Amino acid sequence: MATIQNHSSELIQCLTLGVATTLEKRPGISDVKLSDYEAADRSTLIGWEQKNCCVMPSDLKNFYQTTNGLLLTWKVSNFNDSESKLAIGRMEINPVAGLRKISSSASTESILNKISLADADYHTDSEDDEGNTPHFDSRSKLFEVDGCGGMGKVCLAYLHASSSSQRSEFWFVDRALQWWFIAADFTTYFRLMLMHLGLPHWQYAFTAIGLPQKSKQWFNLYAPVRLKLNEQNNRDKSSLMPDEIVVSPVKVDFSRVFRGKLAAEKRQQKSNSSNQSSSTTSKKKSLQNLSSRSVPSLRSNRSSKPWT
Repeated sequence: MATIQNHSSELIQCLTLGVATTLEKRPGISDVKLSDYEAADRSTLIGWEQKNCCVMPSDLKNFYQTTNGLLLTWKVSNFNDSESKLAIGRMEINPVAGLRKISSSASTESILNKISLADADYHTDSEDDEGNTPHFDSRSKLFEVDGCGGMGKVCLAYLHASSSSQRSEFWFVDRALQWWFIAADFTTYFRLMLMHLGLPHWQYAFTAIGLPQKSKQWFNLYAPVRLKLNEQNNRDKSSLMPDEIVVSPVKVDFSRVFRGKLAAEKRQQKSNSSNQSSSTTSKKKSLQNLSSRSVPSLRSNRSSKPWT
């Protein structure tokens, strides 16, 4: 039976469309756990909005007023060893306290001349006039909804931070810092999460990379219809795109990141080249002095009688 921590709640079961009950009836699935959190206070939601200077979407706000986060996990029994179990499914929505802002000053290195997320996204406004993609700099506000086990992040993205419209969407950023659209609102994203049963790397079904082969095997076992729909959607998208999908690499302005190092290297190269030129000049002068001395002049220094 599905274990609901803290206290039993039919409301949470209805909120998740009874997916916990459905999973426990599947063969091989065990340890279905649905965490039931207390509802978030209205003051907590207002405090989050005031702290981050943005308005939380109404459907997400209604969700937090029902339960302050969600965590549903399930495991698969090993057929070779009945005692060992594999943790496969995970559906998670961070609580309000975990809905943290992804800072543009966050660094990927701890060295002095470090690369920040803003350096990885240094496009100018003229290069992105439409503004349809989130940015790590001050143009967008990004909040982590799901950490995805370290394989990326699902973010609540306010694409235009300075705009008064406060339009927000749900995007997935992979480990290459590429952005992929998932849903236009929280309700759509929540339903997609339930339909994919929290299977490993299900967010990659919405990327040009696609699902890993190992994840496809789990989809074939527990969500074959969803896998076919995702593949059909990818084929429809590829028919509207060029034959080759080119994933643009992350651009980093190294001249700005390593400005101090590059200047020091240039000074070092300049000093080395000046030292080499001075040594070459001195060698040339010595060779010229040797060549200017004629053979007779050398012999004139000797005695006319070499045996004396």
